[in-house]
Amino acid sequence: MKPFNVLGILAITICLCACSLGSPTYFGSKYPPTDAVQTFYSAKDIKQPYKVIGHMVAPITRFEAGQEAMKLRMTDMAKKQGANALIFSDITRETHLKTTDDFSIKAEVIVFTDK
Repeated sequence: MKPFNVLGILAITICLCACSLGSPTYFGSKYPPTDAVQTFYSAKDIKQPYKVIGHMVAPITRFEAGQEAMKLRMTDMAKKQGANALIFSDITRETHLKTTDDFSIKAEVIVFTDK
């Protein structure tokens, strides 16, 4: 009976870890997939014409541990939507009294229009 208890605890741990890096949610248009997506943190840094094709939000429970992993997940999703770049626009924080804080990263999904 003991191996089943260990497996149960292991399964719960894996599920909780998976919850800390949720999947990004995308709302917008879809274009043919791209191979690379640039990342920006301000629209002022983009030196060529573009248009916003959608918006993405991604939840992160443990921000410090999941920031780079979520950036990669968002970039991968943006490639599938046909984006040329992401503009990371906002980080929101939801605080809880007895649990860890929840963070969400927001980004605009863009395509360059001078092609």
